[in-house]
Amino acid sequence: MEKFFQLAITGMMVGGLYAMVAAAIVLVYKATHVVSLAHGQIMSFGALFFWLALVAFQFPILLALPTALGMGILLGWAIERWAMRPLIGQPLFAAFLTTFAIFIFMDGAFQLGLKGSALSYSSFFPGGMVSIASIPLPLTQVISFGVALMMFFALALFFRYTRVGLGMRATAEDHQLAQSTGISVRSIFTSIWVISALVATIAGVALANVMDIHYPLPYVGIKGLIVALVGGLESLTGALLAGLLLGLLENVSSGYLDPLVGGGVNEVADYVLLLLILLIKPYGLFGLVRIERI
Repeated sequence: MEKFFQLAITGMMVGGLYAMVAAAIVLVYKATHVVSLAHGQIMSFGALFFWLALVAFQFPILLALPTALGMGILLGWAIERWAMRPLIGQPLFAAFLTTFAIFIFMDGAFQLGLKGSALSYSSFFPGGMVSIASIPLPLTQVISFGVALMMFFALALFFRYTRVGLGMRATAEDHQLAQSTGISVRSIFTSIWVISALVATIAGVALANVMDIHYPLPYVGIKGLIVALVGGLESLTGALLAGLLLGLLENVSSGYLDPLVGGGVNEVADYVLLLLILLIKPYGLFGLVRIERI
């Protein structure tokens, strides 16, 4: 039983980081109805920007983090301005394919920049272990998980109490109705890409703090998409809970089944969970069921 709790808690720690990536995808979908694959790369470039500022240019942490966040915001703005805005009014599938093209293009640039190496800035953060309910956990994981929870809390407050957040909620419900009330839908689209890029950058820094910066990092964005689909593409709460569920399932199944089958169970478990959820609830656990009258 102790092994189960160790695997479950460690898995949920990682699942909280998946949820951060899913939150960025959910933010874009809520306002634009576009499913984005580009945020896996925005996340990885955010981690790389932080490494460049902290290690390559040797900025102090209090300057390196705002620099990385600013570069991530600029990247999100550039993608919206030059790749997504011309597709307003076009079929949503075209926008989805554009985000896939952005992912492939940026993946090539990311791998070219790494040249097969792995980068780490974990030595700049406190190390060691902490004990939670008598279970030892890496301090870096606990810090990253805490950042994830604070980010979800901040997003909840932002959408509930700020004018821009309320405008985004209105735009998500009906673009034309929101525009008729004086809301600039184009400005909302820009804001949502900027905010989602900020969230993805924070997720990238938190993830790289746990798993370093190397070639598989952008593909955590695919796990973020799985979490968003399982939780429901319109639900931030669903993204958080589905991320915790996916992380728990990955770690527990891997811990018990990998010794029997030789490894790789955690990769299969993601898609098994996605398939089961979509068969039972096609809109996700907390997704909105849309009924169209003909």
